Amino acid sequence: MASCSLKYAQEQKVDEIIPEFTFSDTKLTRYEGNKKTLELNVDKLEQFKDGSSMYAKDVVFSLFEDNKLTTEGSCVYLGADTKKEIYELFDSIRISNKKENFSVTGRSFHWDGKSEQLVAGRNDTVTVEKDGMVVRGSGFSASGASSSYRFTSVVTGNIESEK
Repeated sequence: MASCSLKYAQEQKVDEIIPEFTFSDTKLTRYEGNKKTLELNVDKLEQFKDGSSMYAKDVVFSLFEDNKLTTEGSCVYLGADTKKEIYELFDSIRISNKKENFSVTGRSFHWDGKSEQLVAGRNDTVTVEKDGMVVRGSGFSASGASSSYRFTSVVTGNIESEK
């Protein structure tokens, strides 16, 4: 039976392309100050020797603040550099923020944890749902710091009111 890594790149050292650890059907939970901050369920997870690079397949994640669920999501593939707080999500992505009553779906997203910026591929269609509004467009970016988002191209959608 052949096996290959989830990490694809050109001209790298063996340590950079062969995972140090591979986990299957895994649930990881991160605690900070005795409070749960992250729960990650994956079908396959690869951790690399540098200690900060990981790649995962079939991912479901939940984020917590003060042990309360704030955000949950899923994607088919996840690439992460945990030291730089850079995360790449691919295929069938859905992210829902409970505090903001906001959800976003798309094909590829880049999350920068330090700047709290979520950006989609320039030409990828993204769907945003918030408070009875559903909009679709491309050129999507969102700021977790300011709780705002924008599209840089044509947007279509529906707004439903209770009246």
